[in-house]
Amino acid sequence: METFDILVLGGGPGGYSLAIAAAKKGQKVALFEKEHLGGTCLNVGCIPTKYLVDKANAMEKVRSLVDREIFRDAGSFSFRKIQKGKGEVTAKLVGGVQFLLKKCGVTVINGEASLEKNRVVRCGGQEYKGKNVVIATGSVPMTVPIPGHELTIDSTGALNLERLPRRMVVMGGGVIGLELASAFACYGTEITIIEMLPSLLPRDQKEAANMVVSALKKQGIRILTGAKMLRVEKGNGALRAVYELDGKQDSVEADQVLMAVGRRPNLSGIDAEDLGLKLSEKKHILVDGAQRTNLKGVYAIGDVAGGIQLAHAAYAEGEAALTHILTGKAPKDRAPVPSCVYTNPCFASVGLNTDSAKEAGFDPALGTFDYSANGMALAEGASGRVFVVADKATKQTLGVTIVGENASELIAFGALAVDKKLTLEEWERMVVAHPSLAEMVREAALDAFGAAVHKA
Repeated sequence: METFDILVLGGGPGGYSLAIAAAKKGQKVALFEKEHLGGTCLNVGCIPTKYLVDKANAMEKVRSLVDREIFRDAGSFSFRKIQKGKGEVTAKLVGGVQFLLKKCGVTVINGEASLEKNRVVRCGGQEYKGKNVVIATGSVPMTVPIPGHELTIDSTGALNLERLPRRMVVMGGGVIGLELASAFACYGTEITIIEMLPSLLPRDQKEAANMVVSALKKQGIRILTGAKMLRVEKGNGALRAVYELDGKQDSVEADQVLMAVGRRPNLSGIDAEDLGLKLSEKKHILVDGAQRTNLKGVYAIGDVAGGIQLAHAAYAEGEAALTHILTGKAPKDRAPVPSCVYTNPCFASVGLNTDSAKEAGFDPALGTFDYSANGMALAEGASGRVFVVADKATKQTLGVTIVGENASELIAFGALAVDKKLTLEEWERMVVAHPSLAEMVREAALDAFGAAVHKA
């Protein structure tokens, strides 16, 4: 039985990044992956979705210029070639991960692994012993067992469609559902979103969430909130999604029904009961601040450990686990984790909104700045708004939300401000390049403190 310093179960963002970092520190590492290196993110999640969204956004940009008669024609597009390009980008990134793992000396073992007691991993008829084990098995799409659920597709199926559907029903208004709905709507698909909750993005700044909803409706997306999907039927060459809204039953026809109701932890190969591994009520592996489970030498990171289901959160958790493995010390408090929804317009947030700030005992002030008052945004034809939440008593920055072009890039600026709790004085001292979209974040922060000085 071969022994390693670290055995990593899962080759997604958290798993492969930890394996590479550990190997660079001189650790003997083995990584187990049963499907494709890169996990959901690189293969059927973040990257392929963003490829579709990017091409959709580009077409919307061209269309807006045609409407203003700057361009004469929006032209046509090939969905087949878009899908081909998506595959090429994914393959290149996966190849890059393979190269880095090999270069750093990580032993990659392909196959479905199972975790045994005493940090032993079994795969392909072989057993491997680890001084430490990191569980990074990720998550898988959830399925609601309504009648006809077998007629639906999940996000993986939607990303791999060979033909563009004329009509699509999206069951679920979460991140995955909104991103794919926005992209396919730009390609010309008639979209209906059926969401059980009374509103979309309910945990975020209300004004920002309302902006996203309004933009989606302008794209022609039909949004039904507070609606319960009852069943999916097949007939007359199409699918029929039957739902209940305000106590009344109704239906909508579609070529495809996308079930995007969330993801559940992937515990394949992990018999938690037999191992004595503690899980939460939602079957996530329970961990502490160093990502340690209740089993000695066993850590869990990423989606399988709950928390924020984002690749960059998994990266950070992997770093925390490795720090503890190498030093025996728990990492310092982690910086705030930004969240992004790659709709058109893009939505990004970090820290608190006004409601959560009040719940936390703060007296919040909300500052805003509209893209329409920014020179760079006007030059680029971008629209949106920045929201900054500050505490009136301490004059510290509590949260930032951005709706609009480059929101996912600008939010890094906001994350730093929230982490460092920037005050009015610090915002005033800051010098931001002009013209740039970043100026808007500073202007919104100054507005929250009642000290805005607009600079076009």
